[in-house]
Amino acid sequence: MKLYDNLIDGTMEELEKLQGRKISFDPASAWECLENTEFIMQRDAGLELGGAGMPSVNYTCVTTSGKVLEDEILVYGKDIREIKGDTAFARIVMLETEDLGEDKDQEKAFQAIRNLEFVRYHVFPKGYMVRVSSQSNQEQVRISSAALKGGIDFARVGAAYIKKYKEVSQVRKVRVIFITDTELVKVLSPNADKVDAITKTLTHILDGLPTDCGHCSMKPVCDEVEGMRELHLGKK
Repeated sequence: MKLYDNLIDGTMEELEKLQGRKISFDPASAWECLENTEFIMQRDAGLELGGAGMPSVNYTCVTTSGKVLEDEILVYGKDIREIKGDTAFARIVMLETEDLGEDKDQEKAFQAIRNLEFVRYHVFPKGYMVRVSSQSNQEQVRISSAALKGGIDFARVGAAYIKKYKEVSQVRKVRVIFITDTELVKVLSPNADKVDAITKTLTHILDGLPTDCGHCSMKPVCDEVEGMRELHLGKK
């Protein structure tokens, strides 16, 4: 699966321009998670990420190309306990998986990708309420005062996400990236639209999209994304 590789490379190139912090995954450090989402009232909130009109974004990229070599959390910008006011926020996930078999069964591979995307809706860190807009690819987080006092940080939240992703049998390695640097969030925000475009093109291919490239609305995606044209023409 190489469809998202250019986006992974582009994201990492932007990150390399700034100094970040890398934390290796420690399952024992994972922040406690609940069975269902927790509603945090405004009066109980200690901090909000990506709210108050600040930029925010979320996207997930899947690869089998060895782009993610270890389970890790990367933090760019201030960590939770260092933030004092409204801030931009991004959470980006890169998943190294086993071969999803798109050459043999495209529908099964696509469903596997969709299942991996849905994992993000099933992680409920205690005192960490996530609000996701699938239409705008924004992610806003409200953190309770109690969680702040308890020492919550991105390393522990990231570990909770990694634990959940690794419950999926196809997942080999997980990289979770947290960003609170406003300019970096703005730069990376268009990538979420590109991820959506790839996913929508996959949907159309599986629905039997015509293979006449001259009359195909998805041609720009096929031109840009490595492997998409081969996948498309393979559906003849």
